Amino acid sequence: MRKLLVMLVAVGLVLAVTANEVSARSIILKGGWAMMRNDFANADDTWTGGVFFDMGTFLFNSLRFKPGVDYVEVESDNFKYADIWGIHLDWYWFPLQNAPIAPFLGFGPSLNYLNYNNDRSDNDDSDAGVDLFAGAAFGIRGTPLTLFVEARYRFIDIAARDDNILAFNLGLEIAF
Repeated sequence: MRKLLVMLVAVGLVLAVTANEVSARSIILKGGWAMMRNDFANADDTWTGGVFFDMGTFLFNSLRFKPGVDYVEVESDNFKYADIWGIHLDWYWFPLQNAPIAPFLGFGPSLNYLNYNNDRSDNDDSDAGVDLFAGAAFGIRGTPLTLFVEARYRFIDIAARDDNILAFNLGLEIAF
């Protein structure tokens, strides 16, 4: 786990340094509804939330680097299974970046920390994952605010490929 964490931090630092703009440009607060898939299918659908930062463009102006952290709790009527904290290194591609409604596509690796909360296991675990997402951003004229909607498919463990979550998020981005 330590090797993977060190590798993700190193990749994040290299990408942040090679970005056209190195400082945080905005903070993004988002929350929504997570629907459990595959091995999580017996768990209840629940809320999810996170905090992300816009760190600027990467390689070209329509590709933005937005790392962040999010949370989802996996549980059912009979048990509480795990808290999942995700550390994300996300890239958003805005093909119509200056439009009032800016659609985007994105992907990003993640490190998912699972904190088990039942008798099934007394160990915590971490898994490398990947997220695929799409949505649209709606700039509010004359303000530093942007609203956005997003559909995100999370592969929690890319080695197992069967711990998946589909999330629909609403977000508010506040520019500095």
